[in-house]
Amino acid sequence: METENRFLKFLHIPLLILTNAASITLLGLINHKFTGGLHDQVQKHRTVTSVIVNILATLLAAAQVYALCTLISFATRLRTTRNFTRANSLRILGALSAPRIDWGLKWYAMIGTAIFCLIGPLLGAVWTGALTPLLDELTREDGTILTPLYTGPVDQAYHLDPGGVIYLNCNQLLSNISQSMSVSRCPAIGHITVLLSSAQSATPSGNSTRINPKIDDPTWSYVNRSYGVGASQGLFSPTAKSKHAYDAYSYDEPGYFSKVTCGFNETSNLTINLSDSGQDSYLRVWRVEGSLPNTEATNTSSYTLTTAASDWYDEVLGWSAAAANGRNMLAIATYNGKEVGFGSSKPDHWYRAWNQMQCSITFTPTLFNVSVNLTTSRISVSPKDSPAKFEPTSMQEVVMANIDLISRMSSNVGVSALGVALWDNANTVNASYSNMADNEVLAWGAENMIKALVDDLLGAEASQQMAFSNNGTTAVPVRKVFKAVRLGSPRFIYLALGINIALVLLVAVETIRTRAWRGLTAFNFTNLHSVMAAAMLSPPPQKNASHADEDNDITTAARNLQHASIRWWYNDTNDVVMLVRPPGDSSGDEMLQPSYSHSMDPSASTTGASIGDSSFENQEPFPSINGRRRSLLKRASDENGNLKAAALMVSIKLDLEAEIHLTARVLGDKTVGLY
Repeated sequence: METENRFLKFLHIPLLILTNAASITLLGLINHKFTGGLHDQVQKHRTVTSVIVNILATLLAAAQVYALCTLISFATRLRTTRNFTRANSLRILGALSAPRIDWGLKWYAMIGTAIFCLIGPLLGAVWTGALTPLLDELTREDGTILTPLYTGPVDQAYHLDPGGVIYLNCNQLLSNISQSMSVSRCPAIGHITVLLSSAQSATPSGNSTRINPKIDDPTWSYVNRSYGVGASQGLFSPTAKSKHAYDAYSYDEPGYFSKVTCGFNETSNLTINLSDSGQDSYLRVWRVEGSLPNTEATNTSSYTLTTAASDWYDEVLGWSAAAANGRNMLAIATYNGKEVGFGSSKPDHWYRAWNQMQCSITFTPTLFNVSVNLTTSRISVSPKDSPAKFEPTSMQEVVMANIDLISRMSSNVGVSALGVALWDNANTVNASYSNMADNEVLAWGAENMIKALVDDLLGAEASQQMAFSNNGTTAVPVRKVFKAVRLGSPRFIYLALGINIALVLLVAVETIRTRAWRGLTAFNFTNLHSVMAAAMLSPPPQKNASHADEDNDITTAARNLQHASIRWWYNDTNDVVMLVRPPGDSSGDEMLQPSYSHSMDPSASTTGASIGDSSFENQEPFPSINGRRRSLLKRASDENGNLKAAALMVSIKLDLEAEIHLTARVLGDKTVGLY
């Protein structure tokens, strides 16, 4: 007998090797991210990329479906050559061997085959998820950026003597680094407006995030606190080793982590008193004087503030700040008038609640991580750990002197700029935390405001250090965030690999069980079912039979064939014989052993029916086996004696007195159809 073609017999194995190679490759690239050319092509040709991915996914899924259906087909073909198989089971197995929905099956079988038909699209979806390029980011070290380097005491552009006299030395006050950026050697003077605006919005409402502009470049903003680092952005750009596009970068920079603690001190001796301005003056002059807890009593601070002359409106607020004796202190003083609480509509003495408040500022050297987002133009800063001392302590003195200078420069005409900022922060705190005591609200508002000023001034000092000082910079490594793509989602890659492993195990089990499909014949049942049904519904007419009887026989035969069992058998001459066992028949394989040899001489006389150009011999059928009649395959020859076709007439008398006539047509020694 003719066996299955070796190439077709083992084709599913290289196909599974291909799908496994694809899934293993994807697994190896699961953490790999592609930058540059591949990313650019995916971004530029998204539609083409989607089409290519779907084609590849369809081909890989088709290979897996072919392997699975081949296993079912081979197992069924081996079974039907060795054992009887029920016709209904054969129809189901045929639908599974070549996935399709057979509408003639029972409802539960149709549901099963319909679900099986979805395997292909589902496998295609899995491969699509495993192959689709996904936009991602790749962070790696690439290039450097310049950061401040403090090699000596910070050179401040002014001097504040113990008596409160300011000596300015701002010959180069402002440097235009770019169209949107300015760096000042005197931050409190050059950026007073930005500083007061930042102080006023220092407290975010509720759980919102504070977004505050960079003091020397308003096109950039900090997310939450700046801690005085990140000043390089706008001044310098990172160097590049790679030409690939990137969206963000980060680096480490040392700085000061400032902490502010505020509270009331009844012994505070910083006061504001009215100075003699003259009766006809349009302005009133107030003197701010006193000492701080960290300064000696004889070292007093004294300066003047100005308000509009009014008999009913006297509002003035000022503070004094200094770094001395290892401490950094700030004290607030107001006009000693009547106190007004939250929500008051009285116009007098708005700032009395802040009188005698003192704040302590600590500076802790800390290493910060600075993250710059080029897409949103925002800078995020987060503390990492505490490094060694990175600069002389004069930076703290400069920052405290700038804070003191802000009070001296701020306006008190009409309203106090500092007082308005303090109240705005306190009101925001009170709105967000209404259960806090008034003194706690005032202290928290002041702490937030002063921290914002300290951060901005530290950043301004860092900018002027890099812009004006010789050897005032140092290069640090930059970690850039490149635009990248990666192949597939990890969950789909793992799923595709799992499916491939399951198919490989299934093939291995079947290979061992069937001894590499030993004995698999070339006869394939999968193309026979529809022709069998057509032949069953169109039996040869019987003599003197009415159309009604013929219809009844056909219907009865079709119903009984559903419960019959079918088996294909190769006889001694390697001709295909189809055996049909009616329902209820328990005959065994002894049916396949006829008691005599049938003549197959093509030269014998031929009469009777013909198929095509071939005529068939009329010969005696098999003897009755278990009360049923069978006939062997009959060979036919043309008029020249050449073998053209052969047909097997199977005529079985069923219990319901109906006959089923099935003809298997054979060209040469190969079965080509069943009629």
